[in-house]
Amino acid sequence: MRIVVSGYGVDASDSPLRSRIADPLRFLGHEVVAVAPTKAAIKWGLNRYSPEMLVVIPSAGSPDRSEIRTLTADSGTVSVCMHTGPTEPKLCTEFTELDDDLREYDLVTVPDRDVYEEYSAVGSYRLSLMEPATHPPALMDFVPSTRSGMLLIGDANPANIDAVATLDHLHDLLVMGEGWSELPLDITIVEPLPLPDRASLLAGVDLIIELETALSHQSAIRRSHLELGLSHGVYEAAVVGTPSLVQARPAVPQVFVPGEEIFVYESLSDLSDLAPLLLADLQELRNVGEAAWSRVTAEHTWTQRWRTFLEPWVIDPEIGRDEEIHYSDQTRSLSKAG
Repeated sequence: MRIVVSGYGVDASDSPLRSRIADPLRFLGHEVVAVAPTKAAIKWGLNRYSPEMLVVIPSAGSPDRSEIRTLTADSGTVSVCMHTGPTEPKLCTEFTELDDDLREYDLVTVPDRDVYEEYSAVGSYRLSLMEPATHPPALMDFVPSTRSGMLLIGDANPANIDAVATLDHLHDLLVMGEGWSELPLDITIVEPLPLPDRASLLAGVDLIIELETALSHQSAIRRSHLELGLSHGVYEAAVVGTPSLVQARPAVPQVFVPGEEIFVYESLSDLSDLAPLLLADLQELRNVGEAAWSRVTAEHTWTQRWRTFLEPWVIDPEIGRDEEIHYSDQTRSLSKAG
């Protein structure tokens, strides 16, 4: 199938447009062309390549849905609106105008089960659930190193600051997020990194700790942290066999088995006791990391998500069934088709 994709960051090597849509679709054997999220660029892509499908990640400044409808109607192309959801502030798309999307787009995907169930109850055949996932091949060029310490992921809101302050006496404590650099804490600040540098960082620690989502973001989307899914960093960490410690909430057991494939805490105040306890048992950390690897590569890859989504319309191209994936000096097999 020939597919044109459009969204923010089309020229960036580490953009969600590439890792969540373009590369997984190419991995399945489809012909994919990425264009900028402008009316002129999308029109050019449709006229130049005559695709069967257009996939758009809506964002501020992208063409209006009615313009997409006109362009794809003229070219005879199926239009797909892919919502990335509210979990990650810089990448999220809102659901407030989902009714309009369902009227103007041929198909709409959402990553949130509650939203899907709310709108599927009215019988909309245009709506599909496409839950968060990862694209393992994008992380497999990481540089392995000796694991040490832990990485905390989250912005410096008051609750997160208090939690990190109780941990700053621990060895090899890294924090990735906004607002930490000016605080008087004994921690190492890590700037956002592109792949595979981020993968190398994740593979070099014993444990990932997912902190709470910033209060400003929770207010903007009108949902608490306990109502959100796992951050993308948890999926990426699993690809390199690094276990995560996250706050217990309904979304967690939908992805990983708590206690076997992921660790959970009830409150940020628990971290001061729980984190040192986990770091004291490195073999248990390795076991949970291995189990997380098995789960994410078996059930939570973008290739699998897209293959399931496209099943009603296409027959799988003739592609190799397996690809070797090298992880921690081991060779594993990941099915291209999921």
